[in-house]
Amino acid sequence: MWVEFVLFLFLAVCAVFDGLYKQIPLIVVWLGMLTAVCLQIYGAMGETGILTAAFSLIPGAGFLLLSFFTREKVGYGDGWVLLMIGLFLGVYRCFLVLLAGLLAESAIAIVLLALRKIQRDREIPFSPFLLLGMGVVVCL
Repeated sequence: MWVEFVLFLFLAVCAVFDGLYKQIPLIVVWLGMLTAVCLQIYGAMGETGILTAAFSLIPGAGFLLLSFFTREKVGYGDGWVLLMIGLFLGVYRCFLVLLAGLLAESAIAIVLLALRKIQRDREIPFSPFLLLGMGVVVCL
C-alpha cells in the first residue's frame, strides 16, 4: 500500500503542474520512474522480472506514439506519466488507471460542452484525471 502512496505523491505533483500550467515537470516523472525501478530491484514491489517491467511500459509507449502521430494533440507528458504509472503498478492496473481516467475526463468534457462552458478545441489537462483514476483503482 505504501508503494501506491509514493506513486500518488509523484502523480499529485504532476497533476497540479498540468492543471495550473498545462505542463508536466519531466524531472518529477523521471525521478518517479527511477524510484519505481529501485523499488523493483530492492524487491519492495514483489517478484518482478525484466519482461514484466517491459510489458508495464506498453500503455505509456502507446501514448507517446499517439503524441507523435497526432502532433501533440495528446501531450508527451501524459505518455511519460503513464510510463511511470506502469512501472509502479504493472500493465493491468495501469490500463485500469488509464480507462478510469479516460472515462472521467470524457464525462466531464461532455458535461462542460453541454453546458457551453468550454469550446470543442479547448485543451483539458489529463494528469488530474489519471490521479483520479489511480485513486479509483487503488480503492478497488
